[in-house]
Amino acid sequence: MTHINSVDATMGQPMIARVQARKAELEARRETLREDDLQTRSDIDLALATIGELLTGDLGHIPQVVVADMSRWLERNKHVAESAVDADAEPLPPTADAEPLPPTAD
Repeated sequence: MTHINSVDATMGQPMIARVQARKAELEARRETLREDDLQTRSDIDLALATIGELLTGDLGHIPQVVVADMSRWLERNKHVAESAVDADAEPLPPTADAEPLPPTAD
């Protein structure tokens, strides 16, 4: 099954709807993060803080320069908090030619 994020799913809709959908998606994802996933949490927090600055004023009449910034924000944050590996999946066994991972300091 292929995952389609809100940025792709909302193509063709008004910019404000697309931005609000992605913002809601990131907020929901942040709520489900593990406490120790600091990198993803930081990435989401930065994305939300950035778009928060653009979602002020009269959202019914957004200047084109702000629409352009919103478009860049969508593209820049399209894959934030996505993972190529399903979190519930078992890790793949190493291949014969794979280098062993160095030990971790726990």
